[in-house]
Amino acid sequence: MAAIFAQTPRAGAGTPADRRRMNPASALERGNRAMAAGDARTAAECYRAALAAAGDHAGLYYNLGNALRAGGDDAGAEAALRRALALAPGLAAAHNNLGNLLRATGRPAEALEAYRHALHLAPHDGQVRGNLGTALLDLQRPEEALVFFAQAVAAAPGDAQARVNLAGALMLNREPMAALGEYRRARGLAPALPAALFGEAIALLTLGDWAAGWEAYEARLRDPRFPPFAADITQPRWRGDAPVEGRTLLLIAEQGLGDTLQFCRYTRPLRERGARVVLQVQPALRRLLGGLADSLAVPGAALPHFDAWCPLMSLPFAFRSTPETVPATPYLTAEPARRGRWRRRLGPRRGLRVGLAWAGNATHPFDALRSLPVPALAPLLAVRGIEAHALQPDAEPTDRRIAAHPEIADFADTAALIELMDVVISVDTVIAHLAGALGRPVWILLPYAADFRWMLERSDTPWYASARLFRQARPKDWAGPVAAAGRALGEWRRR
Repeated sequence: MAAIFAQTPRAGAGTPADRRRMNPASALERGNRAMAAGDARTAAECYRAALAAAGDHAGLYYNLGNALRAGGDDAGAEAALRRALALAPGLAAAHNNLGNLLRATGRPAEALEAYRHALHLAPHDGQVRGNLGTALLDLQRPEEALVFFAQAVAAAPGDAQARVNLAGALMLNREPMAALGEYRRARGLAPALPAALFGEAIALLTLGDWAAGWEAYEARLRDPRFPPFAADITQPRWRGDAPVEGRTLLLIAEQGLGDTLQFCRYTRPLRERGARVVLQVQPALRRLLGGLADSLAVPGAALPHFDAWCPLMSLPFAFRSTPETVPATPYLTAEPARRGRWRRRLGPRRGLRVGLAWAGNATHPFDALRSLPVPALAPLLAVRGIEAHALQPDAEPTDRRIAAHPEIADFADTAALIELMDVVISVDTVIAHLAGALGRPVWILLPYAADFRWMLERSDTPWYASARLFRQARPKDWAGPVAAAGRALGEWRRR
């Protein structure tokens, strides 16, 4: 609903010479041509000129708002769209576009209200229904979103993006088989649509189809939603189909810290095959991962010589991994000197040592679903005979029963502390991957629609032999998995 208003506005007050000099119709026409050509700045100037000649006009403010948004002036765009709606409250497109702006600026609740106004005015518009569903997803309300996405598909069955949106909601409602069907229908409509290709991969991997899933996961490398990397590399990409003995392979970390920790395990089989490995990782992991590769690098730094390269998360595809052939854990270990320092810092043992991590990266799009507040940990903290330790230096525990460790300097410190724990209990974040990579007992608290790597229903995972999974039975209900982990902790303590 981003159509350009084209109705000729009437000239406003002023002398005939003024009106000829500032003809609103010609200014509008010039603005519309500029917008069609992608020149948002010129379009905004023309619409302002038309407003100066014609006075307040809802359609011109609507056009101005769209031009300012396209030019990156969100504040000006919001003001213009709100002025348009003050003059013409029944302008459905302005409500819709205001909702788009509010979503983009991190205000999903306000966006939802704007979309509801648009839907009231344009009840048969499938695009508005789809936008409304997207705002509901932002607000972590996937069951409600599903209804609107289904209606958007019914209104426009040939719209591939509408089917991708529906599939995304189905994934969050733990219906990956139905989602897979929608992703494939979207691909039938738009074979090169990156979101459909990538979504199909996630659905396949969630369902445990690794052969098709890891091959489809390569679509992320063509998805503009992922930051580009290796654009300036001229060496060939290694896809598992060429010998590596005697060759130097550059492995490039991608996505999050947890992803790096999960997939850096493949350095071992590569080196066993005779490859020299250069591992490019995030700076926060450099010290921890030093022993895995022949040399380390960080993004932006000069690279040593290498013969071929591969993204870390393409290695399961390159190795044609199955759940039975994943490189085993542990593959990381803490520095003995650091472990000794932490042992002295912790002092005499007062009970079963439990490491806790309850919050992930706040910038993750679904962090609100996978993180939980400290009070939700009460069933764990109520277990007698334990000493609880925070493994997150940047998250202040609000319960005095959890020992804070703000002196954790880096993940090498975190690894040393984890090795002194009897068990780690963590949400799906980097701490869970680190504990699993170290081979320490780790209990992972998972949301209702868990990430693809944990698949469905399982209480174990081929990725980490020492892990145990506790899943939500209902969306947003942490009481169930935390209580189950508390009971398991009590039984372990008694044993």
